[in-house]
Amino acid sequence: MLELRNVTKAVGAAEHISDVSLTLQHGSLNVLLGPTLSGKTSLMRLMAGLDVPTSGSIWFDGQNVTGVPVQKRKIAMVYQ
Repeated sequence: MLELRNVTKAVGAAEHISDVSLTLQHGSLNVLLGPTLSGKTSLMRLMAGLDVPTSGSIWFDGQNVTGVPVQKRKIAMVYQ
């Protein structure tokens, strides 16, 4: 299970993601859908470990992986 708990990502004064909480179950197929500049890519980069949230935490199977680098996370993302 992947959980985002109150995740915020800001770059300078601009918040790309604001207080997002989300739970994704094992084996599920998930799609992020939204307009341009709505934070889809920022959210995926946070889940994959390419970026670190400004606040909040990211959990895999009950383990906090917020500061774990991308090469140590077993997650893939596909851009379409």
